[in-house]
Amino acid sequence: MVIDRIEGDVAVVEIAKGEFRDVPLSIIDGEARDGAVLVELGGRYTVDEGTTGERKGWLDKKRRALFDRG
Repeated sequence: MVIDRIEGDVAVVEIAKGEFRDVPLSIIDGEARDGAVLVELGGRYTVDEGTTGERKGWLDKKRRALFDRG
C-alpha cells in the first residue's frame, strides 16, 4: 500500500492498481507522506521506511532515464 496523497487529516492510500482507501493519519505510525509505503498490522499502519526508500530510488532512476537523454 502506498500513500497517494494527504488530504487534511486523511491519507489517501492506493491498496491496489486504481483502488484507494482513506486512512486517518491518527492510525499511521511514522512519517506519513506522499509515496510512503505502508504496512497494516492489527488495525494500525506503519510507514515502512526501507521499502519506501527502495521505491523512491527505483522511481528516481526511471525518471532520470526518461529525462536525461542526450
